[in-house]
Amino acid sequence: MLKEISCGAVVYKMTQGNVPIFLLVNSKRSDRWGFPKGHIEDGESEIETAKREIFEETGIKSVKFVENFRQEDIYLIRGTLDEAKDLLVEKHSIYFLVLALEDALDFDKNEISKIEWMNIKKAQEFLFFGNQKKIIRLAYDKINGG
Repeated sequence: MLKEISCGAVVYKMTQGNVPIFLLVNSKRSDRWGFPKGHIEDGESEIETAKREIFEETGIKSVKFVENFRQEDIYLIRGTLDEAKDLLVEKHSIYFLVLALEDALDFDKNEISKIEWMNIKKAQEFLFFGNQKKIIRLAYDKINGG
């Protein structure tokens, strides 16, 4: 079985009322909302990959990684590459919690159709996968001292 690893982040900022809001991206390919993430490139660490993907998909360059938050979502999918279309792939998506130190400026219009800051309730409604809903809840709890 093939194995793919992607890294990304639950990106947030604090509102004037000291409430966290989360940045979700809408994928052009699947039309689903999720977190910025992508495949690890040769020589990259997980954190380097997450930083690069945040920048590529949201335009945010200045971020701060929250310590002790690393969530791994493991699931099976059918291959996405032409040569592996019929093979099962064990997908590992690793997410960090990241505070955005600037606003989203631009995004990759080839992969992303839109980006939006959302409160926890709206984000959980927009996220498609149950594991992502769980991860954003863990992130929310971590931000609020949990």
